Amino acid sequence: MNTTNYDIVILGGGCAGMQLMHQLIHHAKYKGESILILDADKTYLQSKSWCFWHSSNVHPYQSIFNTTWNSISIGFPEGNQEKIIEPYRYSFIKSETFFDFHFDEIKQHPNIDYTNDVVTHVEKNGSQFVIHTNSGIVSTTALYSSFWNQQSVASETNLFLKQQFFGWEIYTEQPVFKATAATLMDFSIEQAEGVTFAYVLPYSENHALIEITGFCAEAYSIDFFEDALKKYIQKNWNCPYTILKTEHASIPMTNFVFKRFTREGAIAIGTAAGMVKPTTGYAFNRIYRDSVLLANHFFNKEVPAEFTHTRFKFYDRLLLQLLKYHPNKALFILMQLFRKVSYQHVLRFLDEDSTLFQEALLFAKLPKKDFIKQLF
Repeated sequence: MNTTNYDIVILGGGCAGMQLMHQLIHHAKYKGESILILDADKTYLQSKSWCFWHSSNVHPYQSIFNTTWNSISIGFPEGNQEKIIEPYRYSFIKSETFFDFHFDEIKQHPNIDYTNDVVTHVEKNGSQFVIHTNSGIVSTTALYSSFWNQQSVASETNLFLKQQFFGWEIYTEQPVFKATAATLMDFSIEQAEGVTFAYVLPYSENHALIEITGFCAEAYSIDFFEDALKKYIQKNWNCPYTILKTEHASIPMTNFVFKRFTREGAIAIGTAAGMVKPTTGYAFNRIYRDSVLLANHFFNKEVPAEFTHTRFKFYDRLLLQLLKYHPNKALFILMQLFRKVSYQHVLRFLDEDSTLFQEALLFAKLPKKDFIKQLF
């Protein structure tokens, strides 16, 4: 069987695979190197969205933002608290917009191939990777992989939860939504096992994405999510609406130490590389920053450094332990965090961009006893 050679092969055509391709072809040293993206899962068909906060400066993907908010709202049992988050903004990209943008780039570059071939196995001979697919053999010296095994990860750690969410994009007959702020967390809903909250992205006064999110070890049923959504919409807006689209996904929340390289020696990207923030599920900007680094490493002929264990991994572990073993306390801490700390300070901390002094001020406003217990 003939072997086709590419300069670069990317396993997986999701958020990480597409962002890496984008960074490679826009790098100053890119000279038309051939790239193959293998995406057996047809990730572009999975309806989802990406949200993230960023400074008011121009974001690299600003041209494809679907909506941006200058304020966020947090819901408490006693009511909502809306605040401007300047210098940050909270932005939203639909998966359809994201993939249309990157497929247009692929069409404009004849040296990029995209297929839905299934990878059967990967082996390495010296510096060469040999990728066997259902339609042939591919070789490369630069292999990037978003493949990971959830069961394997879950079995290797005692802290593996899921951020599960289920949402409807709805259109209402009456103008009922306040479109100036995104609701990041509304804790006023009925709590199930774990920590549960509502998430609302109002695109206009009649149009919004409303999701129910749960941090829990056990999977919630679709019936649970649909019932919670109906109750939440009735309680807050109580008007006729049409469901335009449904979103449903599960994101890993774990202290598992993801590696920079896969077992075969490929460079891991996306979730496989630990780019999902364990305690929030946010990944888009982390993937963007990692893609920039990986493109620089490729063209400068450097080997990307292994990950180091930072203090933020330690903070994540403490909260994950609370979420798993004491969800009621974790819920109280999350509410106190947004009650007592400025939203900008919280976002900076969650972005792992805060200083030790800022973190000390933040923790001073939270119940320290619960965190101290987790140390032991």
